[in-house]
Amino acid sequence: MSSFYDIIGQQTAIDFLQGAIREGKVSHAYIFDGPALSGKRTLAGIFAKTLLCEEGGVNPCGHCHSCLMAESGNHPDIITVTHEKPTTLSVGEIRQQLVADIGIKPYTGRRKVYIVPDASLMNSQAQNALLKTLEEPPSYAVIILLTDNEMKLLPTLRSRSVTLKLRPVSEKLIEDYLKKNTDSDERQIKIAAAFAGGVPGKAKAVIADESFDSLKSEVLRAAANADRFSMSEINEAVKKASEYKDRINDYLDMLMIFMRDVLLTKAAGDDAKLVFAGEEPLLQRKSEEMSYEKINRIIEEINTVRNRISSNVNFDMSMELLFLTMKGNRENG
Repeated sequence: MSSFYDIIGQQTAIDFLQGAIREGKVSHAYIFDGPALSGKRTLAGIFAKTLLCEEGGVNPCGHCHSCLMAESGNHPDIITVTHEKPTTLSVGEIRQQLVADIGIKPYTGRRKVYIVPDASLMNSQAQNALLKTLEEPPSYAVIILLTDNEMKLLPTLRSRSVTLKLRPVSEKLIEDYLKKNTDSDERQIKIAAAFAGGVPGKAKAVIADESFDSLKSEVLRAAANADRFSMSEINEAVKKASEYKDRINDYLDMLMIFMRDVLLTKAAGDDAKLVFAGEEPLLQRKSEEMSYEKINRIIEEINTVRNRISSNVNFDMSMELLFLTMKGNRENG
């Protein structure tokens, strides 16, 4: 990614940042709030690159010495704060990498930019240390906090920052991007874009994930046969699902997309715009076998299972209940 033009969607955030640069009203602190892989880090990097570009425009020129250093990841005035523990960004790390460094003037340009990728992992001590810096920041400093949940930050920290929320990107934009930037076929692109839930990085990860096809195959197998499962087959399906335990949300997302395709097939027939193009015979069969009530019941149960698992309810029991709901009573739909 080399400029704002390369970002998928997020035009509202881009317009705001470019307007601030154009009008000379760049804030000392920003919060970029959005889900993982939504492009927060890319947006922060391009914003930092633009602020330090020697041509001084609202988009980085890409060829000045500052832009070339930023592109290579070696710009001395763009500092990315890191942390050793996966679940905590400590006060020591904030003090050492940001608070102690921010008093040193920029090495090459007029600004110094700090990017904090996992800001929501800061403990209260770390946030308070940062807050003191934000009370009287140097004129050249810009701090960008990246978070998947801004409410984990102290209200006083949020009040001293400009918050930009990264919105879900349309499937069409994601599909267009994947068509231009990958060698994947149209069917793969359509599934990846739907599966991404408006998060471009997730779509790219799906395309690059060699195990994605095996996940899809297992979900389709379970979805196709669950209404015919015996109890031993339900136990086997739970065992198979447990192989994807560390990515169970992906499994459930895939199943949700399939059930929505079944619903669309039932409602719109041949006019349905399906994600699982190529699986029309299976979708048609399932739409004929199930009532609207049962389809909606399964969709509700998928969401319930997701909440149970995130609340640490027993995994096997949660998945067993899902498969029992999918089995249901075939005669009554």
